[in-house]
Amino acid sequence: MAKEFRRITFNKMEIRGAVENALASSEKKIPPGEVVSVKSKRESNKFFYELGIFDYAHHKQGNLTLAEDATLDALITHSMKSGIPLPRASRKEVRDIDGLLCLDIFLE
Repeated sequence: MAKEFRRITFNKMEIRGAVENALASSEKKIPPGEVVSVKSKRESNKFFYELGIFDYAHHKQGNLTLAEDATLDALITHSMKSGIPLPRASRKEVRDIDGLLCLDIFLE
């Protein structure tokens, strides 16, 4: 049986917006500045995404580390708020591709 695969790639401005909205109600805040890098890392069998954020006004580098599930939730929520249709009955995963975050959708 054929399977469908979709990938939604978020640019760095969209990544920042998605993370800001996801963290709006938490105590964890995103540092000021622009997202300049995205790196995936693994610690103790858990995956994380580290955002490199550079504040051009103060010439300061900051980092923000997010768990894989929090990152996935942020991208899904951002997609829904942006009007991007996402199938409910699908497997969704987040990936770091070429320094950007991608939402992979698998319809089986």
